[in-house]
Amino acid sequence: MKVYHPKAKTSVETIRRFGELADRGGDAGVAAEAWANAGFDDSMTARWLEARCFDPDAARALTDLGVNPEQAAVRTPDGGDYLDTVGYKVANGDLTAGGGHARSLSSR
Repeated sequence: MKVYHPKAKTSVETIRRFGELADRGGDAGVAAEAWANAGFDDSMTARWLEARCFDPDAARALTDLGVNPEQAAVRTPDGGDYLDTVGYKVANGDLTAGGGHARSLSSR
């Protein structure tokens, strides 16, 4: 029997709740669509945004490696000369998803 899984949906309201970092200074509707296309619903998108991971592709890459948003919320000095979350640094390009995965292991 085939199981139907509806496409994930992220609303504009979820993106707007997190401000211009979440919409990256652009249209909140475009950002919401990007999160939905990456397979995230409102609840999961909000968890990633709370972890300061503002890029749906970075969140997808971390998810595919088994990292959840709470693990990605761990702060690290690695990947630059500043302290921020693993999710932020992967989204910002300062850490690879694999590097973020390694840094998140301490939170498991």
